Amino acid sequence: MNKNSLTRMSRFVIFSVIIFGLYACIDPYMVSFNQENKVLIVEGMLTNDVENPDTIKIKYSIYQNGNIRTEHASTFDVYFYLLNSKQKIKLVETEVSSFVPPVGFNIDSSEKYTLNFSTYDNEKGVQTYQSTPQQISPTSPILNVYDSFNAQSQVSEDGKKFISANDVFIDFQDPASQKNYYLWRYTHYEKLEVCETCNYSVYNFYTESCIYVPGVVYYDYNCRNTCYAIIKSKKINVFSDLASDGRLVTGRRVAQIPYYYASGCLIEIQQMSISPDAYTFYKNLESQTQTSGGLADTPPIAIVGNISNITNPDEKVIGFFNVVNIEKKRHWIDRATAKGERTDILGHVIVRDPNPMAPLATCKKSAIRTPFKPEGWQ
Repeated sequence: MNKNSLTRMSRFVIFSVIIFGLYACIDPYMVSFNQENKVLIVEGMLTNDVENPDTIKIKYSIYQNGNIRTEHASTFDVYFYLLNSKQKIKLVETEVSSFVPPVGFNIDSSEKYTLNFSTYDNEKGVQTYQSTPQQISPTSPILNVYDSFNAQSQVSEDGKKFISANDVFIDFQDPASQKNYYLWRYTHYEKLEVCETCNYSVYNFYTESCIYVPGVVYYDYNCRNTCYAIIKSKKINVFSDLASDGRLVTGRRVAQIPYYYASGCLIEIQQMSISPDAYTFYKNLESQTQTSGGLADTPPIAIVGNISNITNPDEKVIGFFNVVNIEKKRHWIDRATAKGERTDILGHVIVRDPNPMAPLATCKKSAIRTPFKPEGWQ
Protein backbone atom coordinates (compact mmCIF):
# COMPACT_ATOMS: atom_id res chain seq x y z
CA MET A 1 0.00 0.00 0.00
CA ASN A 2 1.45 3.37 -1.00
CA LYS A 3 1.76 6.48 1.14
CA ASN A 4 -1.29 8.16 -0.42
CA SER A 5 -3.45 5.11 0.29
CA LEU A 6 -2.30 5.06 3.90
CA THR A 7 -3.12 8.75 4.24
CA ARG A 8 -6.62 8.17 2.82
CA MET A 9 -7.13 5.24 5.16
CA SER A 10 -5.99 7.22 8.22
CA ARG A 11 -8.35 10.02 7.36
CA PHE A 12 -11.24 7.59 6.87
CA VAL A 13 -10.61 6.02 10.27
CA ILE A 14 -10.71 9.42 11.95
CA PHE A 15 -13.92 10.26 10.12
CA SER A 16 -15.58 6.98 11.06
CA VAL A 17 -14.66 7.18 14.74
CA ILE A 18 -15.99 10.71 15.03
CA ILE A 19 -19.22 10.09 13.14
CA PHE A 20 -20.46 6.88 14.77
CA GLY A 21 -22.30 7.46 18.00
CA LEU A 22 -23.64 10.92 16.82
CA TYR A 23 -26.91 11.24 16.17
CA ALA A 24 -31.66 27.79 11.15
CA CYS A 25 -31.73 25.59 8.04
CA ILE A 26 -28.04 25.13 7.75
CA ASP A 27 -25.73 23.82 5.10
CA PRO A 28 -23.50 21.23 6.77
CA TYR A 29 -19.89 22.38 6.82
CA MET A 30 -17.23 19.82 6.03
CA VAL A 31 -14.09 19.57 8.17
CA SER A 32 -11.06 17.92 6.57
CA PHE A 33 -8.71 15.86 8.72
CA ASN A 34 -5.05 16.47 8.12
CA GLN A 35 -2.06 15.57 10.26
CA GLU A 36 -3.03 17.61 13.33
CA ASN A 37 -6.64 18.07 14.47
CA LYS A 38 -8.45 18.58 17.76
CA VAL A 39 -12.19 18.71 17.19
CA LEU A 40 -14.96 19.20 19.73
CA ILE A 41 -17.69 16.55 19.49
CA VAL A 42 -21.17 16.99 21.00
CA GLU A 43 -23.67 14.14 20.95
CA GLY A 44 -27.06 13.56 22.49
CA MET A 45 -30.54 15.02 22.40
CA LEU A 46 -33.35 16.23 24.63
CA THR A 47 -36.30 13.83 24.46
CA ASN A 48 -39.72 13.35 26.03
CA ASP A 49 -38.53 10.13 27.70
CA VAL A 50 -38.46 11.40 31.28
CA GLU A 51 -37.47 8.04 32.82
CA ASN A 52 -34.60 7.35 30.37
CA PRO A 53 -33.18 10.70 29.28
CA ASP A 54 -30.42 10.87 26.69
CA THR A 55 -26.95 11.76 27.90
CA ILE A 56 -25.31 14.84 26.41
CA LYS A 57 -21.63 13.98 25.90
CA ILE A 58 -18.99 16.62 25.19
CA LYS A 59 -15.50 15.49 24.26
CA TYR A 60 -12.55 16.12 21.98
CA SER A 61 -11.41 13.87 19.15
CA ILE A 62 -7.70 14.31 18.65
CA TYR A 63 -5.84 13.18 15.54
CA GLN A 64 -2.09 13.36 15.92
CA ASN A 65 0.73 11.63 14.04
CA GLY A 66 -1.67 9.19 12.40
CA ASN A 67 -3.35 8.16 15.66
CA ILE A 68 -6.72 9.05 17.14
CA ARG A 69 -7.76 9.39 20.74
CA THR A 70 -10.65 10.95 22.61
CA GLU A 71 -10.32 13.32 25.52
CA HIS A 72 -12.91 14.63 27.94
CA ALA A 73 -13.59 18.33 27.61
CA SER A 74 -13.27 20.40 30.78
CA THR A 75 -16.91 21.46 30.65
CA PHE A 76 -18.97 23.66 32.97
CA ASP A 77 -22.15 25.77 33.09
CA VAL A 78 -24.11 23.28 30.96
CA TYR A 79 -27.79 24.12 30.60
CA PHE A 80 -30.86 24.25 28.36
CA TYR A 81 -32.12 27.75 27.69
CA LEU A 82 -35.85 28.23 27.10
CA LEU A 83 -36.31 31.12 24.70
CA ASN A 84 -39.93 32.00 25.55
CA SER A 85 -39.82 31.84 29.34
CA LYS A 86 -36.14 32.88 29.58
CA GLN A 87 -35.44 29.95 31.91
CA LYS A 88 -32.14 28.17 32.41
CA ILE A 89 -32.35 24.43 33.15
CA LYS A 90 -29.02 23.33 34.58
CA LEU A 91 -27.92 19.82 33.55
CA VAL A 92 -26.58 17.23 35.96
CA GLU A 93 -23.12 15.77 35.37
CA THR A 94 -23.30 11.96 35.71
CA GLU A 95 -19.75 11.24 34.51
CA VAL A 96 -16.91 13.45 33.31
CA SER A 97 -18.32 15.61 30.48
CA SER A 98 -21.60 13.64 30.42
CA PHE A 99 -24.82 15.42 31.35
CA VAL A 100 -28.54 14.66 31.78
CA PRO A 101 -31.58 16.83 32.55
CA PRO A 102 -32.66 17.11 36.21
CA VAL A 103 -34.92 14.32 37.47
CA GLY A 104 -38.50 14.67 36.25
CA PHE A 105 -37.76 17.35 33.66
CA ASN A 106 -40.47 17.51 30.98
CA ILE A 107 -40.38 19.21 27.59
CA ASP A 108 -42.83 22.04 26.95
CA SER A 109 -44.10 21.74 23.37
CA SER A 110 -44.55 25.53 23.13
CA GLU A 111 -40.90 26.22 23.99
CA LYS A 112 -37.76 26.45 21.92
CA TYR A 113 -34.58 25.13 23.51
CA THR A 114 -30.89 25.76 23.03
CA LEU A 115 -28.01 23.76 24.47
CA ASN A 116 -25.43 26.02 26.12
CA PHE A 117 -22.10 25.17 27.75
CA SER A 118 -18.57 26.44 28.34
CA THR A 119 -15.18 24.74 28.22
CA TYR A 120 -11.75 25.62 29.52
CA ASP A 121 -8.25 24.63 28.51
CA ASN A 122 -4.83 26.17 29.08
CA GLU A 123 -4.38 27.07 25.43
CA LYS A 124 -7.74 28.70 24.58
CA GLY A 125 -9.03 29.71 28.00
CA VAL A 126 -12.82 29.83 28.43
CA GLN A 127 -14.91 29.08 25.33
CA THR A 128 -18.70 29.42 25.23
CA TYR A 129 -20.94 27.36 22.94
CA GLN A 130 -24.60 27.46 21.92
CA SER A 131 -26.86 25.46 19.61
CA THR A 132 -29.55 26.83 17.33
CA PRO A 133 -33.06 26.79 18.87
CA GLN A 134 -34.92 23.48 18.59
CA GLN A 135 -38.59 22.68 19.28
CA ILE A 136 -40.35 19.35 19.79
CA SER A 137 -42.98 18.24 17.29
CA PRO A 138 -45.46 15.31 17.39
CA THR A 139 -44.30 11.91 16.12
CA SER A 140 -46.60 9.39 14.43
CA PRO A 141 -46.97 6.16 16.42
CA ILE A 142 -45.54 2.89 15.14
CA LEU A 143 -48.51 0.79 14.03
CA ASN A 144 -46.90 -2.58 13.32
CA VAL A 145 -43.52 -4.25 13.79
CA TYR A 146 -42.52 -7.49 12.07
CA ASP A 147 -39.36 -9.28 11.01
CA SER A 148 -38.09 -11.67 8.37
CA PHE A 149 -34.99 -13.86 8.42
CA ASN A 150 -32.53 -12.95 5.66
CA ALA A 151 -29.51 -15.20 5.09
CA GLN A 152 -27.81 -12.40 3.11
CA SER A 153 -28.90 -9.39 5.13
CA GLN A 154 -25.52 -7.70 5.54
CA VAL A 155 -22.00 -7.83 4.18
CA SER A 156 -19.32 -8.56 6.78
CA GLU A 157 -16.87 -5.81 7.73
CA ASP A 158 -14.11 -7.45 5.69
CA GLY A 159 -16.45 -7.69 2.69
CA LYS A 160 -15.80 -11.40 2.25
CA LYS A 161 -19.19 -12.90 3.14
CA PHE A 162 -22.83 -12.24 3.93
CA ILE A 163 -24.12 -12.14 7.50
CA SER A 164 -27.48 -13.68 8.37
CA ALA A 165 -29.91 -11.44 10.24
CA ASN A 166 -33.54 -10.81 11.02
CA ASP A 167 -34.56 -7.71 9.09
CA VAL A 168 -37.05 -5.69 11.15
CA PHE A 169 -39.76 -3.59 9.47
CA ILE A 170 -42.41 -1.14 10.66
CA ASP A 171 -45.61 0.46 9.39
CA PHE A 172 -46.76 3.96 10.34
CA GLN A 173 -49.21 6.59 9.14
CA ASP A 174 -47.62 9.78 7.85
CA PRO A 175 -49.65 12.95 8.60
CA ALA A 176 -51.08 14.71 5.55
CA SER A 177 -50.38 18.22 4.23
CA GLN A 178 -47.17 18.82 6.15
CA LYS A 179 -43.51 18.06 5.71
CA ASN A 180 -42.31 15.33 8.04
CA TYR A 181 -38.84 13.99 8.68
CA TYR A 182 -38.06 10.86 10.66
CA LEU A 183 -35.10 9.34 12.48
CA TRP A 184 -35.00 5.77 13.83
CA ARG A 185 -32.77 4.07 16.35
CA TYR A 186 -33.11 0.89 18.39
CA THR A 187 -31.91 -1.01 21.44
CA HIS A 188 -31.40 -4.74 20.98
CA TYR A 189 -31.21 -7.24 23.87
CA GLU A 190 -29.58 -10.69 23.74
CA LYS A 191 -29.21 -13.22 26.56
CA LEU A 192 -25.49 -13.85 27.07
CA GLU A 193 -23.56 -17.01 27.86
CA VAL A 194 -20.23 -15.25 28.42
CA CYS A 195 -19.87 -12.36 30.87
CA GLU A 196 -16.12 -11.71 30.78
CA THR A 197 -13.32 -11.89 28.24
CA CYS A 198 -9.85 -11.67 29.78
CA ASN A 199 -7.11 -10.66 27.35
CA TYR A 200 -3.63 -11.89 28.31
CA SER A 201 -5.10 -12.79 31.69
CA VAL A 202 -7.46 -15.06 33.62
CA TYR A 203 -10.57 -14.23 35.65
CA ASN A 204 -10.30 -14.03 39.44
CA PHE A 205 -13.53 -14.87 41.26
CA TYR A 206 -12.67 -12.96 44.45
CA THR A 207 -11.69 -9.67 42.81
CA GLU A 208 -14.13 -10.10 39.90
CA SER A 209 -11.41 -8.91 37.57
CA CYS A 210 -8.84 -10.20 35.08
CA ILE A 211 -5.35 -11.00 36.38
CA TYR A 212 -2.40 -10.98 33.97
CA VAL A 213 -0.88 -14.41 33.24
CA PRO A 214 2.06 -14.82 30.84
CA GLY A 215 1.33 -16.89 27.73
CA VAL A 216 -2.44 -16.47 27.76
CA VAL A 217 -4.01 -14.86 24.68
CA TYR A 218 -7.60 -14.64 25.93
CA TYR A 219 -10.18 -16.70 27.78
CA ASP A 220 -13.96 -16.29 27.95
CA TYR A 221 -15.87 -16.94 31.18
CA ASN A 222 -19.49 -18.01 31.41
CA CYS A 223 -21.99 -15.95 33.39
CA ARG A 224 -22.60 -16.69 37.05
CA ASN A 225 -25.96 -14.90 36.97
CA THR A 226 -28.43 -14.10 34.21
CA CYS A 227 -27.08 -11.50 31.82
CA TYR A 228 -28.40 -9.59 28.83
CA ALA A 229 -26.37 -7.68 26.26
CA ILE A 230 -27.56 -4.15 25.44
CA ILE A 231 -26.72 -3.32 21.83
CA LYS A 232 -27.44 0.13 20.40
CA SER A 233 -27.97 0.85 16.73
CA LYS A 234 -25.04 2.38 14.86
CA LYS A 235 -26.35 2.96 11.37
CA ILE A 236 -28.09 6.23 10.61
CA ASN A 237 -31.64 5.77 9.35
CA VAL A 238 -33.58 8.86 8.24
CA PHE A 239 -36.60 9.39 6.00
CA SER A 240 -38.45 12.28 4.34
CA ASP A 241 -42.16 12.02 3.46
CA LEU A 242 -41.62 13.93 0.21
CA ALA A 243 -42.98 11.01 -1.86
CA SER A 244 -45.39 9.61 0.73
CA ASP A 245 -47.13 12.60 2.29
CA GLY A 246 -50.27 11.51 4.14
CA ARG A 247 -49.89 7.85 3.21
CA LEU A 248 -49.59 4.66 5.19
CA VAL A 249 -45.87 3.86 5.08
CA THR A 250 -45.33 0.09 5.09
CA GLY A 251 -42.26 -2.10 5.22
CA ARG A 252 -39.75 0.51 6.34
CA ARG A 253 -36.67 -1.42 7.43
CA VAL A 254 -35.38 -0.06 10.73
CA ALA A 255 -32.97 -2.78 11.91
CA GLN A 256 -30.89 -5.78 10.88
CA ILE A 257 -30.35 -8.03 13.91
CA PRO A 258 -27.54 -10.57 13.35
CA TYR A 259 -28.16 -14.27 13.92
CA TYR A 260 -26.25 -14.62 17.21
CA TYR A 261 -28.23 -17.41 18.88
CA ALA A 262 -30.92 -19.90 17.92
CA SER A 263 -33.03 -18.57 20.79
CA GLY A 264 -35.02 -15.36 20.43
CA CYS A 265 -34.13 -11.78 21.26
CA LEU A 266 -35.85 -8.47 21.96
CA ILE A 267 -35.70 -5.12 20.18
CA GLU A 268 -37.07 -1.70 21.15
CA ILE A 269 -37.57 0.61 18.18
CA GLN A 270 -37.65 4.38 18.63
CA GLN A 271 -39.29 6.55 15.99
CA MET A 272 -38.61 10.30 16.14
CA SER A 273 -39.88 13.30 14.24
CA ILE A 274 -36.97 15.65 13.53
CA SER A 275 -36.57 19.16 12.16
CA PRO A 276 -35.60 19.89 8.53
CA ASP A 277 -32.11 21.02 9.54
CA ALA A 278 -31.61 17.88 11.64
CA TYR A 279 -32.71 15.78 8.66
CA THR A 280 -30.18 17.55 6.43
CA PHE A 281 -27.43 16.88 8.97
CA TYR A 282 -28.24 13.18 9.40
CA LYS A 283 -28.83 12.63 5.69
CA ASN A 284 -25.35 13.94 4.96
CA LEU A 285 -23.91 11.67 7.63
CA GLU A 286 -25.82 8.74 6.19
CA SER A 287 -24.46 9.36 2.70
CA GLN A 288 -20.89 9.76 3.98
CA THR A 289 -20.76 6.78 6.33
CA GLN A 290 -22.90 4.17 4.60
CA THR A 291 -21.71 4.28 1.01
CA SER A 292 -20.98 1.07 -0.85
CA GLY A 293 -17.52 2.16 -1.98
CA GLY A 294 -14.18 1.32 -0.44
CA LEU A 295 -12.04 3.36 1.88
CA ALA A 296 -10.59 5.49 -0.89
CA ASP A 297 -14.11 6.45 -2.03
CA THR A 298 -15.11 7.88 1.35
CA PRO A 299 -14.19 11.55 1.84
CA PRO A 300 -12.03 12.22 4.93
CA ILE A 301 -14.48 14.73 6.37
CA ALA A 302 -16.83 15.23 9.26
CA ILE A 303 -19.99 17.28 9.20
CA VAL A 304 -20.64 20.27 11.40
CA GLY A 305 -24.15 20.63 12.78
CA ASN A 306 -25.99 23.33 14.71
CA ILE A 307 -23.59 24.10 17.59
CA SER A 308 -21.38 27.19 17.41
CA ASN A 309 -18.52 28.61 19.44
CA ILE A 310 -19.72 32.05 20.55
CA THR A 311 -16.24 33.03 21.75
CA ASN A 312 -14.48 31.94 18.59
CA PRO A 313 -16.86 31.63 15.60
CA ASP A 314 -14.10 30.17 13.41
CA GLU A 315 -14.12 26.91 15.39
CA LYS A 316 -16.22 24.17 13.81
CA VAL A 317 -18.03 21.80 16.18
CA ILE A 318 -19.15 18.31 15.18
CA GLY A 319 -22.62 17.19 16.27
CA PHE A 320 -26.26 18.20 16.37
CA PHE A 321 -28.52 19.06 19.31
CA ASN A 322 -32.09 17.77 18.79
CA VAL A 323 -35.31 18.13 20.76
CA VAL A 324 -37.51 15.18 19.86
CA ASN A 325 -40.64 13.24 20.72
CA ILE A 326 -40.01 9.48 20.81
CA GLU A 327 -42.59 6.83 19.92
CA LYS A 328 -41.47 3.36 21.09
CA LYS A 329 -42.47 -0.20 20.33
CA ARG A 330 -40.90 -3.45 21.54
CA HIS A 331 -40.85 -6.58 19.39
CA TRP A 332 -39.85 -10.16 20.13
CA ILE A 333 -37.77 -11.88 17.41
CA ASP A 334 -38.28 -15.64 17.81
CA ARG A 335 -35.77 -16.72 15.11
CA ALA A 336 -38.04 -19.67 14.34
CA THR A 337 -37.10 -19.55 10.65
CA ALA A 338 -33.40 -18.73 11.19
CA LYS A 339 -30.98 -21.15 9.55
CA GLY A 340 -27.33 -21.11 8.61
CA GLU A 341 -24.12 -19.74 10.10
CA ARG A 342 -24.35 -17.70 13.27
CA THR A 343 -22.29 -14.60 14.06
CA ASP A 344 -20.08 -14.39 17.16
CA ILE A 345 -21.74 -11.86 19.46
CA LEU A 346 -18.41 -11.09 21.13
CA GLY A 347 -16.69 -10.50 17.81
CA HIS A 348 -14.39 -13.49 18.30
CA VAL A 349 -14.57 -17.26 18.66
CA ILE A 350 -15.28 -18.23 22.27
CA VAL A 351 -12.28 -19.82 24.01
CA ARG A 352 -12.97 -21.05 27.54
CA ASP A 353 -10.40 -21.41 30.29
CA PRO A 354 -9.30 -25.09 30.29
CA ASN A 355 -8.93 -25.08 34.06
CA PRO A 356 -11.68 -27.42 35.38
CA MET A 357 -12.03 -25.07 38.36
CA ALA A 358 -12.41 -21.97 36.18
CA PRO A 359 -14.76 -19.50 37.89
CA LEU A 360 -17.97 -18.03 36.55
CA ALA A 361 -18.03 -14.29 35.91
CA THR A 362 -20.48 -11.84 37.43
CA CYS A 363 -22.79 -9.89 35.14
CA LYS A 364 -22.57 -6.25 36.23
CA LYS A 365 -25.00 -3.56 35.19
CA SER A 366 -23.45 -1.16 32.68
CA ALA A 367 -24.26 0.68 29.48
CA ILE A 368 -23.78 -2.55 27.50
CA ARG A 369 -25.02 -5.24 29.92
CA THR A 370 -27.69 -5.82 32.55
CA PRO A 371 -28.57 -8.65 34.95
CA PHE A 372 -32.21 -7.51 34.92
CA LYS A 373 -34.71 -9.04 32.50
CA PRO A 374 -35.79 -6.40 29.95
CA GLU A 375 -39.48 -5.58 29.76
CA GLY A 376 -41.04 -7.70 27.02
CA TRP A 377 -38.49 -10.55 27.23
CA GLN A 378 -40.08 -13.94 26.47
